Amino acid sequence: MKKKIFFILIVLMAALAACSNNEADTAEEDDTDSMELPVLEVDFDVPEHVEVGETIDLTAHVTFDDEPVEDAREVLFEVWTQGHADDSVEIEGVHQEDGTYTASFTFEEEAVYEMYAHTTARELHVMPLKTVIAGDAEPSEEEAHDEMDHEHHEHGHDADEHNQEEE
Repeated sequence: MKKKIFFILIVLMAALAACSNNEADTAEEDDTDSMELPVLEVDFDVPEHVEVGETIDLTAHVTFDDEPVEDAREVLFEVWTQGHADDSVEIEGVHQEDGTYTASFTFEEEAVYEMYAHTTARELHVMPLKTVIAGDAEPSEEEAHDEMDHEHHEHGHDADEHNQEEE
């Protein structure tokens, strides 16, 4: 009889220990979910429309955890006319101040231009996509979608503004 009671006590203690471990694991998961990680953000600032032949500054305001990034490893503007992603032009952004990086670009033809601001800082990479219409060009939704798919596969990064750990 004593052996049965001893056995039952051991089983109960093991069951209680297992329950308390599950509660601890759940508490750790809840703490992890509630912690917000710092975010690399890029506010890619370009006009929606420009005149043919106009030169503008492509501007990226880079912040990490709401603080300006003065030492981004890369801010590279990649520009192409819609439907011609394979003929893109890459222009290195130059740091100005307060986390702002710029590069000049001339819109030489009447077309829809698409561009990424490839930005790498704090071991993260983001690449916001913008579209600029030069003159009276008309954007094509289908071509824009094809361009994003092309870039996603070629560069191995999402084409939206989500943070990506650098590979």
